[in-house]
Amino acid sequence: MVKAVRAEERRSSSNTYGLNAEVMAVEVDPETAAIEILRYVTVHDAGTIINPMIAEGQIYGGALHGLGGALYEELAYDEHGQFLTGTFMDYLVPTASEAPEIDIAHIVSPSPLTPLGSKGLGESSSMTVPAVIANAVSDALAPLGIKINELPMTPSKLWALIRKARES
Repeated sequence: MVKAVRAEERRSSSNTYGLNAEVMAVEVDPETAAIEILRYVTVHDAGTIINPMIAEGQIYGGALHGLGGALYEELAYDEHGQFLTGTFMDYLVPTASEAPEIDIAHIVSPSPLTPLGSKGLGESSSMTVPAVIANAVSDALAPLGIKINELPMTPSKLWALIRKARES
């Protein structure tokens, strides 16, 4: 049975979600497992952008947050269950020196549900960057048969994967 829905009862909050697509090219040093981001391009549809400087700041902040989760931030414990990363001396987070240059582009399709046509933006890259960089690193290490399926990709974990792949 299909119920008729009046126009004022129709709701689709997905029209206020921001959308994005990202691409990243990386180089991995097989001797040190250091990851260098060669190019990072992100395209966002946040509807009508009210303040472009704030929008770009949100994108950079979300991207760095995602990079932190993908490359640095780890809750580590020793074999006795002792927490090892309880301070910022041990729990690494990216800083400005680790921030890559990001090529940012925008597509504007205004939301029909907000007064100015704006959509969400701030959290978008924090959720996609870990997958984007993990896929880029997997692609870079494909000749060794390495696929990244665990984060964070710390240099020590990545180096162990490279060493294991070379030994087999």
